[in-house]
Amino acid sequence: MPSESIEGIFRCPKCKKLNILLGTRHYQTIPFGDYELLEEVGEGANAIVCKAKKNSTGDIKAVKLFHSETNVDSLSKREFLREIEFSIELEHKNIVKTILGDEVEGILYIELEYIDGINLAQYLEHYGAMDQFEALNVGTNVAYALDFVWSNYLSIHRDIKPQNIMLDRQGNVKVCDFGMVTAHEDAAVDISAVEGTPYYLSPECVIDGSYQDNRSDIYSLGATLYHVVTDVPPFDYDSLMEVINARINEEPPDIRSVMPECDQHVAEVIKTMMAKDPDERYVTAYECLEDMLRVQNGDHPILVDKSRLKTNF
Repeated sequence: MPSESIEGIFRCPKCKKLNILLGTRHYQTIPFGDYELLEEVGEGANAIVCKAKKNSTGDIKAVKLFHSETNVDSLSKREFLREIEFSIELEHKNIVKTILGDEVEGILYIELEYIDGINLAQYLEHYGAMDQFEALNVGTNVAYALDFVWSNYLSIHRDIKPQNIMLDRQGNVKVCDFGMVTAHEDAAVDISAVEGTPYYLSPECVIDGSYQDNRSDIYSLGATLYHVVTDVPPFDYDSLMEVINARINEEPPDIRSVMPECDQHVAEVIKTMMAKDPDERYVTAYECLEDMLRVQNGDHPILVDKSRLKTNF
């Protein structure tokens, strides 16, 4: 039995994760602050996302409830709210809008715009591999978001993956969870905190002390496109350490090894995005999206000029 609860929100006494328990009748909802939680639409290692009605306005929003425990005066809450301030600043058509962040009865949450659609992981689960040129169109939209945040804030996402890229019913592409990790920095990702197998992390993300910048996000986007186009993740090995070691020690796989019919230029763009050495990748997401647009228009990509000035600014 749960040790504590707020209406239909229960925290497991062992793992401390939240559980949302909605009734079986369609009109049953869970009150949470200014919201009525209507249904759970997603769950990750750190949070649960619910479709919700905001009582004060009547609008439909997404509410993301974080598993971490806190209290009104805690340092974790102050740090959380400081991060949220950055997320709220990010106004871009390809970024899921963060509206506010706060705390209710020890549960940190953020209010987001509600996207009526699915993420790329769900797309793969329901439909299988995406057409390669449709995937490039998705990639172009994500690259616009990455370039906007890097150009204006010198900040990166650090968790680009199929689960964080949304497609709505109108065909719009939106990146989730932008702003929750705001800085580029000399720090490896804590693998123990990564949900699932880290198929999309760049080599420098898993090497302690390695510098990370926007090229890390470009790598992750390339790995995501590889998976979306082939329905097979790159470096698809059995164990976590095999995946990590392959990412550090092996050259990026050629998409045509698992999908021979893939367009040569599509394969070249994705392989350039996934270059093991960051200096061999596109310098900026804008440079990358220009090549994706060239390929979509039937032109040859420029790829990477080895003699170019290697700078990310």
